Amino acid sequence: MPGRVTEENQIRINDVLFKTSGKVREFLASTPPGKLTLGDYSDASNPFASEWSFDDARGGIGIEILDPRKDLDRVWYGTTQLRYKGRIVLPRLAVKTTAASTVDDIDIIQGFKNEIYGCHGTEIHVYDNSGDSWGASVRTLLSNATSAAVGILYPSGVATETLVIATGSEVDYATDSSTWARNTTNIKWVVFWHDLLWGMDDAGQLYFTDDLSTGWTPDALLQFPSGYANGLLVARGADNVEHIYCTATVGLFIHDDVAKRFHETEMSELPFHPQGGLGSTKWRGNIYYAAGNAVYRFQPRSTGTVVDTVGPDREYGLPQAKRGVIRKMVPTHNDLIAFLDASVAAGISKLSTRVTRGVRFHHGVTMHAETGFSVIVAWNEDGWEVKWESGASAQAITTGHVSNAYNENRLWWAADKRVYYMTLPVDVVNPLQVPTTTYESTGTLETPWNDFQTRNATKLALRFLLETVNPTSSETVKVEYATDYVESYTEIKTNTVTGETETTFPIGGANPIGLAFRAIKFRVTLDRGSTNTNTPQLIKMTLVWRQRNRELYGIQADLVLGDDLEPEAIAQIANVKASVLNDELVEVTYRDDDSELQNYYMEVINYDAFLETGHNYAGTVRVVMVEPQQTASR
Repeated sequence: MPGRVTEENQIRINDVLFKTSGKVREFLASTPPGKLTLGDYSDASNPFASEWSFDDARGGIGIEILDPRKDLDRVWYGTTQLRYKGRIVLPRLAVKTTAASTVDDIDIIQGFKNEIYGCHGTEIHVYDNSGDSWGASVRTLLSNATSAAVGILYPSGVATETLVIATGSEVDYATDSSTWARNTTNIKWVVFWHDLLWGMDDAGQLYFTDDLSTGWTPDALLQFPSGYANGLLVARGADNVEHIYCTATVGLFIHDDVAKRFHETEMSELPFHPQGGLGSTKWRGNIYYAAGNAVYRFQPRSTGTVVDTVGPDREYGLPQAKRGVIRKMVPTHNDLIAFLDASVAAGISKLSTRVTRGVRFHHGVTMHAETGFSVIVAWNEDGWEVKWESGASAQAITTGHVSNAYNENRLWWAADKRVYYMTLPVDVVNPLQVPTTTYESTGTLETPWNDFQTRNATKLALRFLLETVNPTSSETVKVEYATDYVESYTEIKTNTVTGETETTFPIGGANPIGLAFRAIKFRVTLDRGSTNTNTPQLIKMTLVWRQRNRELYGIQADLVLGDDLEPEAIAQIANVKASVLNDELVEVTYRDDDSELQNYYMEVINYDAFLETGHNYAGTVRVVMVEPQQTASR
């Protein structure tokens, strides 16, 4: 049991009892430093409070815990449009087309001669834009479609625009919706290059032709087992010349049409992934290779090829219920679009991997395999934005396409055996400057958790300011908060009219005493009424908060050092200096308290002695002691 102090004018330091000259001074040592304000004074200059203002989410999704040094324009997740500073609005409207008479997975959507073709199972339907109908099937395939392309073929030497659809067992091709023919070669992937149609079968054999009625000429062979090839695309190489690339489960391989072989690239030794390369594309001069929900950017340059990662799996990735497999990526004027199918997540929980150069070893890799909500996400140099989210879990996104069919620039996709489309801008990007822009009925946004870089310290939320634009009272912006990493939300405010509102914490409390928290986040919900060209706008939201430092106490005492009795005074001076020089904290108390709540573990930070001279060692010493950390018993 530590020593006690039972009499007045005494203090015990490092288990040594000292007399004091009068009272002991106890003070708060953890007062935070004041703010330094340069220039104009603003609300943020308040010396007793700080602000977290949010009016810019152009950095996109993917940050679950905020780093205020670099993530102030980032969110965790949201379906609202994030591309415009000071304006967060509803997502663009997705139009669900009428169901086709063939109800099956839609594996290919392809634009051809100003119309949209959809492969519904083995049946091909053409969309009637004016009547919102898919009509009767115009062609029956032998198997489900695996790829499609549009280009020029030369039957009988005549250049003819042709739609080509491969299934892995045959190639069906058409010059219009009523004129079809079939080539029975087992082509799975097709692409047009150098005025020829190129195709690859499941075994990795590459062929070419300029006339499907006369057959194929064999070319290079991808030296891997059957099923490793997941697509073909055309893009420039490091020589600044266009080549065919094969996107495979183990990386990216470039075709040499002179040597008739495939060469490795700087991305040809990736670990095996069953969806590796699936849906890969080129955009703005680079190749984007997908593997699960990872995206590699391959930049072939004569001065040195660059490979980096830009996928939605980076940083904190996507919420667990939104993660899926990229089925396809398509370029647009403003974004690279990725279609994530969360109906099967990683597809399997155990998969075999093979090294890139031949089949020599097998390894097991555990993959996360849960279903969730399929999403369409878009990337540009600012970050990732969600374009669309499925309305229910385990609804598969199977394909997507961008086309100017029907003289409308649209993003088309297939989800849950239905085809959707969304109008995309081609000139003015800001939807608020295009009064005909249509919006979804609702959209959400979640900020990251913010602990203000003091994770273990308590903060105090004081008030919340919300500024919005509301075309009518039917267009609303609701904000909720959650604290301390628990996803349980409390509504702060729902704005129904244009302007700024202010709410004090605690919400609904009689007195504005504040809300204590360690970390906080906000969830915003935008809703509109029946007019789909209206959207509420989140302009800015601001949390006013105060840092609550953990209380640390200090003690100041004037110690009386004996009298003129030399041995006693010398020992007391030595004891005081021992406390000053102690490498560990010293225990300090001036109470007789069995609970030990008034026992402090402190460091002596000031020693100021007033001593007699000569042989007289009497005097007083003023010591100042502080807690560097809070005592556990308190």
